[in-house]
Amino acid sequence: MGRLGAFTVCLILAIAMNSSEFSAESLDSNIVQDLSTLWNEDKAVVALYPLIKEKLSDNESTKLQINYRLGNRIAGDRLVATAAGSNSWTSAQDIKLTLNYPKTGIGSIVTYLQVIVEQSTNIGRGYVTSGGIGQRQITVVIEGNQTLYFKYNAEIYGY
Repeated sequence: MGRLGAFTVCLILAIAMNSSEFSAESLDSNIVQDLSTLWNEDKAVVALYPLIKEKLSDNESTKLQINYRLGNRIAGDRLVATAAGSNSWTSAQDIKLTLNYPKTGIGSIVTYLQVIVEQSTNIGRGYVTSGGIGQRQITVVIEGNQTLYFKYNAEIYGY
């Protein structure tokens, strides 16, 4: 391998090692209320990769908690990104939350994703629109339908 090739490999390794030493960053997130307009405008979404949806609360309360998750924790992975937020409305809304990791640059290799959502209905879904487990980038969409409030806490793990 020539000097230029060796330099390129060293530069790539240095970038990869430096990016893995960052502490957990915040995710780029956005909540949209008009899903029909969004779906008509977003022609890039070709395949949807569903997240596992698990209902965490089953009581008579108006607060429902849903856990969307994908992948598995592995030895040596760590928390690389987090996001949280909430919103409420006086009338039922259809909302869409988009989470992007990393915000900029090169991310860690994603091993596990978890988004815990509280909303007033159990109607909704979560899916990956780009990137994914085993990759350095992931974009996740969580939808909540006919809800009066929406609260979320997202965590992404990687190495």
